[in-house]
Amino acid sequence: MFDPSKVRKERTEWRDLELSKRHREWGFHCPAVDIDFLMVEYYYGKPVAIIDYKRFTGSKNNTHPKSYEAISILADNSHIPFFVVYYYDNPWSFRIEPINNIAKKIFEENKKRLNKCLTEREYVEFLYWLRGHKLSQEEKRILEGLNNTLPKPCKGNGNVL
Repeated sequence: MFDPSKVRKERTEWRDLELSKRHREWGFHCPAVDIDFLMVEYYYGKPVAIIDYKRFTGSKNNTHPKSYEAISILADNSHIPFFVVYYYDNPWSFRIEPINNIAKKIFEENKKRLNKCLTEREYVEFLYWLRGHKLSQEEKRILEGLNNTLPKPCKGNGNVL
């Protein structure tokens, strides 16, 4: 028998609330993930990563393992990494969390560079690196204009965000 108390409630009401509510009525065994800000990073039409961006609000508890498992399967089938990236916007900074094994391997091989809060400049450099792209002079000028300081939540060991 269907137990409506087991269906996760809408938390933010940012999405099309009517469809979200309706889908929840379809029952516990018809799960879906309404993705807040999922991006497919690509290069010349080829996907290089799936990234789920989440605004850092002081907690990393807004993750759902089964949703990430489903997205990881999509990433694995495409042989690309899947990351959750928490961002802070004053000033812009990022914290990368590897989700699938491909992402974990990239993270492990680059942990000195990635196992911390990243400035906007460092993060964009990481995105270019994922693509295997050598920066042009124009792209280097773009990077120079990006934020290169960490916000207070990242000060010290750089690992708070």
